Amino acid sequence: MGNTPLFDELGHPIWMDREEFRTHVIPENIQADWDNPHNLYTFAVQLYKDGFLEEAEQGVNRLLELTDREEEVLLLQALVLMKEDKPEEGERVLLECIDKYPDRGVAHTYLARIFAARGDREQAVQQLKEGLSKEPNQETALRMFTEWVGDPEEAASFLEQLSETADSWWPLLELGKLHLKKKNSSDAMDCFQRALDRIRGDRAEESFPEWEEEVAAMTVSSLLRKEGLTEELIQFSEKYWTPAYMTPFHGMDYAQALFDSGNPKGAVDILARMMEYIEPDYQNMVRLRMQQLDRINA
Repeated sequence: MGNTPLFDELGHPIWMDREEFRTHVIPENIQADWDNPHNLYTFAVQLYKDGFLEEAEQGVNRLLELTDREEEVLLLQALVLMKEDKPEEGERVLLECIDKYPDRGVAHTYLARIFAARGDREQAVQQLKEGLSKEPNQETALRMFTEWVGDPEEAASFLEQLSETADSWWPLLELGKLHLKKKNSSDAMDCFQRALDRIRGDRAEESFPEWEEEVAAMTVSSLLRKEGLTEELIQFSEKYWTPAYMTPFHGMDYAQALFDSGNPKGAVDILARMMEYIEPDYQNMVRLRMQQLDRINA
């Protein structure tokens, strides 16, 4: 049997024979973490992602004993059961989770997947609505909702309703996407700015941004770039981009927009300012783009 790429908790590939991993590495790790719920949960999640479902289930069963059936453990148990094509058992676990944690929304999202797989789209959408009403910033659930609800006006109305919650910001991004689809860039930009302003809150200009802010900003810049809205992308970035982001994606979109608008020197400056802050894995990519632009400027 050939080597298969497995992945560690940071997403880095590990090349190893699956049977060797199954028979040697997994038992040793489960035994080592048997009484450590944090480490065991992390390992069980990785086993689920790598397709070692029986072994993931073993870890989950131990976690249920160690953690008094915490929400994240019940959710992982449901995912494993769903992957094992046991939707009825998965549904039972999710209903327990909803009963035990009535203010949480992710279990509703997973339940929606089960209903959708059965062809019950109406019940699936209802579950998404319930879950999003409890936790509105579920990216996957929001995308599923806008896809499954069918009527863009109905989707927009519900997203606007969700956006009224004080800590809600991702529904505004989805609402902005709907406006972009209708070629209504002005309303889209209003939604995007409301989302960023809400996440930023009272953050001082010199303080480092939270990850949610970076995710929202790079999401918006990507949407604007794909729509070819160069001027809007520059205006958005002038207000919300910061070199302190850990990833280069918003900055690279900003730099490309500046280049496309006839400002290659400004593009190089943006890329150069990022180099101090971005994670090392991205630095070569940014450096290469700077060199390309420098050659154009020469």
